[in-house]
Amino acid sequence: MLKRKLFFPPLMLLPLLFAAGLASAEAGSACGDKCHIIKPYAEGAKDEKLLVSRHFQAGIGCTECHEYTDEIRRNEEDMYAKGEYEEPMYTREYEPEFCFRCHESYDALRKLTEGLKEQWGRNPHESHMGEIGCYECHKVHQPSKFVCAECHHANWSERLPKGWKTE
Repeated sequence: MLKRKLFFPPLMLLPLLFAAGLASAEAGSACGDKCHIIKPYAEGAKDEKLLVSRHFQAGIGCTECHEYTDEIRRNEEDMYAKGEYEEPMYTREYEPEFCFRCHESYDALRKLTEGLKEQWGRNPHESHMGEIGCYECHKVHQPSKFVCAECHHANWSERLPKGWKTE
């Protein structure tokens, strides 16, 4: 009986301690805090030259683009435990419709970037190649690439936004 009295109060505190631990973990957690593989990508949110930073500044977080279901979490934990993950992680190639959930359409982008004709000599969203995939140029967690520069040679480094590359 004495043992029960000694152990009963600490047992009653366990749910409270557990709840407090969960609350603090939730309050301070971000994708990069959970896994060292993700950490460089979460750190990229601080790099103003990357689109991930611009998305974060606009209030768009990781899960707006990256699904994180229990099934995905279990699969990722399993891959990590077995050492079957890619590092650096693969570059996601997404359909334009994915981007158009927020960025409307090619027509809207053409109108938004009309002013670049004056600055660059052309509007990159008005391409003779047609409506190419957004991911061809736009990278979120790495520097974006101005694909037009592969054929159209000019001093693009002076014209492009900070952080963009041409090769």
